[in-house]
Amino acid sequence: MALLLRAEELKGILSLDEAISAVEQGFRDQGEAPTFSLPRQRLIADDRRISVHSGGCLSLGVAGTFIHYERFRFTPEDQSYAGVGRRVYVVYESETAKLLTVIVGSLPLFEFDRPEDSVATETAITSAVGTKYLAREDAKTMGLFGTGRQARRHLKAMCAIRPIEQVKVFSRNPDNRRAFCDLMRQHVNAELRPVETAQDAARGVDLIVCATGSNVPVLFGEWLHKGVHVTSIVGSNKELLAEGSVSRPRRELDDEVLVRADLVVATLVQQAIQDEQGDLFEPWRRGLFSWEEIKELGQLVSGKVKGRTHDEQITVFKQNSDQGVGFMALARMVYEKARQRGIGTEI
Repeated sequence: MALLLRAEELKGILSLDEAISAVEQGFRDQGEAPTFSLPRQRLIADDRRISVHSGGCLSLGVAGTFIHYERFRFTPEDQSYAGVGRRVYVVYESETAKLLTVIVGSLPLFEFDRPEDSVATETAITSAVGTKYLAREDAKTMGLFGTGRQARRHLKAMCAIRPIEQVKVFSRNPDNRRAFCDLMRQHVNAELRPVETAQDAARGVDLIVCATGSNVPVLFGEWLHKGVHVTSIVGSNKELLAEGSVSRPRRELDDEVLVRADLVVATLVQQAIQDEQGDLFEPWRRGLFSWEEIKELGQLVSGKVKGRTHDEQITVFKQNSDQGVGFMALARMVYEKARQRGIGTEI
């Protein structure tokens, strides 16, 4: 029989390191069997959006779909949630075709998340996998753009994969910067320092993470120095643009970031093309690179393409969408742990 699991039952059974390892395996499977996965699909009407992430992991014997629904508020500068439904994993045993588990809610991976923040907890995990393969092993300093839920999670995830000692934190609101540092000092060992300008956050660091809700560039290529790695998460507003609700594609990076990078990896290139994601699609349309030059996370994790090859390279991971393979790998691990602990309801 299948197992029904509620996110609130799962608190504490999956560590951050285990989650990163699971998602890494999911993308390794995607690299080996790319046709067993689809780009995330979205349906949008004005500020309403439903998203479906489907994929399978052959090595883990699991396949299925992760689905979620939101309402949005958006301005020329940024985008945020106005309403969020509970997210649902529907997971099958790929070899027997049996329904394995249904998980209701995003996984409780971060101890500082409030109940109202318990959505999209998986995004920072995918970011950590890509960053693990691209940032310098000795990365100790970090610039963080953003102070919301994704910034908190990305800080924790980056500190799990690199020996981060100092983080410079920037957002437009000084009060938010200070409050973020006060809160997160309790959850990471790194020194957290609010800074006055975006350029201050980028100056002299080994790793830059953009975890914002911005619709306009927050990081500029002229600020980058040799050896830095950049991870960015902003995706697409293609449908809103077509409807006339916004006037330009979402951006978190300017073109020069992509031009200066020695290596750019996206979670999935087809996602960028399908969604016309501004950070990649606009510089491509201007002829600044070809799609063949952009590598994919599954290729990177499975060893089909090389990551960073020397310390002076500038690298970029465009975390342009969580994929079904990551969700399914997480679901498999959570299911096994729940079975061992007697958690859940048979259905």
